[in-house]
Amino acid sequence: MAKKTRFDYVTDRIKALTKNDSRFAALGRFLAELKRDPSSNPFGTYELLAETAERILSLKTTQDINKTIADAVNIFRTVAPLGENTPAYEHKTAVFLKIFDRDGIYDCGLFSVTFYNTFFDKNIYISVMDSLMLIQNTAENFKQIEAYAYSTRQYFADEQSFGISVVNAAAQMSSVHNLDKLTDTLVMDARRAAGIYDVSEEALEKADSNVRKIEQMVSEIQKHHSAAMKLARSYKAFAESSENSLRDISAAEESNIRSAASAAALDMKRAYEDMLRSEQKKLDLDKDKLLREIVDSSDEKIRELRMISESIKESAAADLFRINTEANRAAEKAASILNNNELKNIISELGKNDGLIEKIVRVEQFSRNFDESAVEIVPAKKVQISEQPEIVSVKPPQAIFSEEPDMKVCPFFDDKIPFEKRMQVLIRKKNENATKNGVLYHTQFDTVLTAVIEDANPYLIGPSGCGKTYLIGQIAELLGIECLDIGYINEEYDIIGFQTASGGYSYPPFYRAYKYGGIVFCDEFDNSNSRAAVKLNSFMSGGANQCYCFPNGELVKRHPNFRIIAAGNTSGSGADRNYNTREKIEESVQQRFTSMYLTYDDRLERKILENYPEWISFVHEFRKATDAWSRQNDCQAPGVFTTRDAAGIRKYLDHKSFENAQIIEYEFIETKDSEYLLYLSNIMANAFSVPNTIGAELYWIFRSRTEEIVRNGGQR
Repeated sequence: MAKKTRFDYVTDRIKALTKNDSRFAALGRFLAELKRDPSSNPFGTYELLAETAERILSLKTTQDINKTIADAVNIFRTVAPLGENTPAYEHKTAVFLKIFDRDGIYDCGLFSVTFYNTFFDKNIYISVMDSLMLIQNTAENFKQIEAYAYSTRQYFADEQSFGISVVNAAAQMSSVHNLDKLTDTLVMDARRAAGIYDVSEEALEKADSNVRKIEQMVSEIQKHHSAAMKLARSYKAFAESSENSLRDISAAEESNIRSAASAAALDMKRAYEDMLRSEQKKLDLDKDKLLREIVDSSDEKIRELRMISESIKESAAADLFRINTEANRAAEKAASILNNNELKNIISELGKNDGLIEKIVRVEQFSRNFDESAVEIVPAKKVQISEQPEIVSVKPPQAIFSEEPDMKVCPFFDDKIPFEKRMQVLIRKKNENATKNGVLYHTQFDTVLTAVIEDANPYLIGPSGCGKTYLIGQIAELLGIECLDIGYINEEYDIIGFQTASGGYSYPPFYRAYKYGGIVFCDEFDNSNSRAAVKLNSFMSGGANQCYCFPNGELVKRHPNFRIIAAGNTSGSGADRNYNTREKIEESVQQRFTSMYLTYDDRLERKILENYPEWISFVHEFRKATDAWSRQNDCQAPGVFTTRDAAGIRKYLDHKSFENAQIIEYEFIETKDSEYLLYLSNIMANAFSVPNTIGAELYWIFRSRTEEIVRNGGQR
């Protein structure tokens, strides 16, 4: 069976699409005809034909497929008129396919043979078209743009300059009504820039008259210049004479200063040596005094330790004697009780006599075998005067969570109370915080709060700095529940703890929240070890009666106020361009979480920077520029402006610790490459084209620094 080619796969796909949409039937017929008669294939190869068909399928245009096919054939013949014999054929086919990108040149209705042929370098053509598609009203003004390009092409020897001129013309056309007048003005400017002027006879006569006047003025200037040169020579002679005099005076003064400095240095050296000798004597005296104090203190401590040792020895002997006496009495009492017939009858009836008798016999046996002389009391070590006293560090025992938990459910988690009433109380508290204390909440706050109340295990997905951690803290505060940030999970013992080498148990924060109630916040969860994170499955299902046996052997019942929240920068499918160390979250774990996307909230940033409107305007346009880059490249832009950045800038401005240029450098320039900076600067240019626009001063600081970096080849 022959292996399917790309052409075959495209044909099969078109057949499947035709079942639901008859528009694609024409494309299927077109490919079938070319399959029967390969010599009639206008694209040369089936590979290029298949690629072209796929591009046509991806277009958003709703026009007739037959027209689109005809346009594709005509455009290919324009781009590669000699077919495979066209010079730089591979590059030309790449340009042709670029024209048929989704949301590209053809899809936006911007292809013109005339405009295409005005460019010899097709890379510049593609670059110009990409820029035009970012400008408003380009489609409506394209005929006028094409007319401008056709009229001015002859005035530009540098094709790149011509492309920039076309983009600038399109930008100006996007905001005016009288396009014909603007076009004439722009064409005239291009002619004059090329040195072409419409000059009349009257203008020539006037210019000739001006030349004669200038010649007279030059003659007068030459006379004045000669006189000035004479004065300059005399001034030069005077300056040379003055310089020689000053040089002699300076040399004499320098000699005097050097002599004085040498004498002063000698005096300072003597004074320094005297001070050193004096301080050395003081140090010797202080050292002897300190040594005597240490010896005296050591003797006193040794005496105290000996007294304590004797006291401990006597106390231990007394305690051992008392314990022995009490044990004998207890054994005798136990033996008498054991011989009591009534007790034996009771034990016999309960069927527990064997175990109780064994315990009592063990107590009696222990009492008989107990010998005070078998206990050795180790005398305290005698410390010599010359030994340094040992410093003993007493470590407190590890806290044991033995206290029984209060299983009272938080009112906001109590399903017996209608959900609407619980939310009304929380919303009222939230609104009071916003009104009285100026607290601002994220637009997604209510949604995440609902997921926490409903025990839905929310997983918050959002870029770094969008306020995920801050939002969780606000929820915990509003609910009155403790929040424990355990970070990402590296090993299972981050969740369940572990037995220590000494036989103890290391209690993790997760245990504390599970037993006594609280919110466990797994920040940067997509950075967790996927094998260890699977352990969370045991705690995210099972309901109110769920229990778990921890490694210390304790069976702990889940507290009704226990909740799990996670946050990450990716959806859980693994690393991407910006977060390249992130793990793929195991499917069974991901199914137990409720994924919620969080983006940047402009209201928070406006509130943070409310006293600095110029910064609000600048960061707003910067955000729009990075969003445009994200859409164009189908991935998140690097170095976006975050809510965390807004708080940092507010601090710099309030403290006046950094100037505007420094803030621009550190927060918006650093770590970004020159090409990316130039893209952002060009996108922001339209918003700040008027000098007095709010934030324009900050933009021009940003643009000037960007252009400087570009001129330096990307070097900072």
